[in-house]
Amino acid sequence: MNGVKAKRSGKGEFNANEPFGNNSFISIPYDIHPLRLVWFDILSIFELATLLPLTVAPLTPFASGSLDELSPTWSNMRDMFLHTILIIIQLVLILALPIVTVLFWFLPGVVSLAFALAMLVVTLAIMRLLNGGPISECYVGLPPDGQMPVNDEHELWFFINGITIGKHWLQGNLDLLAKTFQREIVGIHNPTKGMLFDLLECLIQRDLDYKTRDIRQGRLQIRAALSAASTQKVVLILHSQGGIEGSSILDWLLADISTDVMSKLEIFTFGNAARHFNNPLLAHPPTNPDQSKGGRGERVIKHIEHYANTEDLVANIGVLEFTSPQAQPYADGNAFAGQVFKREGTGHLLNMHYLDTMFRMEGGKVDESGNEFMNSLVGNQGRRFGKKEMANGNQQEPKKMIKDVSRLWQYINGGMPQD
Repeated sequence: MNGVKAKRSGKGEFNANEPFGNNSFISIPYDIHPLRLVWFDILSIFELATLLPLTVAPLTPFASGSLDELSPTWSNMRDMFLHTILIIIQLVLILALPIVTVLFWFLPGVVSLAFALAMLVVTLAIMRLLNGGPISECYVGLPPDGQMPVNDEHELWFFINGITIGKHWLQGNLDLLAKTFQREIVGIHNPTKGMLFDLLECLIQRDLDYKTRDIRQGRLQIRAALSAASTQKVVLILHSQGGIEGSSILDWLLADISTDVMSKLEIFTFGNAARHFNNPLLAHPPTNPDQSKGGRGERVIKHIEHYANTEDLVANIGVLEFTSPQAQPYADGNAFAGQVFKREGTGHLLNMHYLDTMFRMEGGKVDESGNEFMNSLVGNQGRRFGKKEMANGNQQEPKKMIKDVSRLWQYINGGMPQD
């Protein structure tokens, strides 16, 4: 209408996000103060405020039943109610802070202290209800109905969740991931502190590079898994804030573990909120490097893929911002490594808005014929061509669908990629 072509919800788009050129000194050396990064992120959230209500949209359908975050089950309703209370309390605390500061000079200090303490006690109590008490073992997702997972000690899967996820929603994420890929999946819990405080924690982790407890825990677990003699492959799935934590863990591991060991790792993200995602070149590139990658050669981690909805607020200040065509001439594909798969649509919830739409199920199994997103044709966006290809004018490749180039798709229903 009015000459504007409407976007079809569910349609997919592929961005190879490959580096280009032969001069590795293209990036402009410019240091930004971490507090400025925090300020830029806050401004970005306000600029994209129209996407905020779409974070939980659409509200239906519930393709995975009770596993979907907004399905009207008792546990889901309880968690939504507790989060609503936390939002109110934390808003009151933030808005009242200037008033309490002024009143501190006119009323006894114990009044301000009692107010802050009361808010803290209620917040901690609700956090305990959402996250549960201390545990000695991680939550685990297993395939349903007594199916045996196809992975064993040679292939280990881990998952780090995003914001607002307590123990119930974490288990729901793990169960649907396990059902989708028929694997045993270990959850590294990023406990919720309420939506507003979770967002504050994101800024601290992303811009100030602070290693919170769950980042330290994740680093130890994944390092141990990669270093085990029996391990042949480690698959790490990240969602939302989990992308920030995974990026921090990855930086730590790259500085700590040999490239041979790191090459066992594969990473797949959904709605990634990270500012960067490093994947350095191998120290000894192949004799005949892939010209489509600017002659740079292969990288340490062979497979990194990012999946994002185009109207997901979190993805728009994370993966979609830092892999956009506007960012690439300066980032040169190094600041945020990995292929990007974009789906036209809204929503940020892992089960409802990502797994249900990108890995749609029929009869308890992922429909291997695909769906509108996975069957979308792949274009050449983000694809770099080498000198030989350009000289020969050989830029035409057989048409492929997203499911043909998505490595994660090859894992559905217990499948195994052909390396």
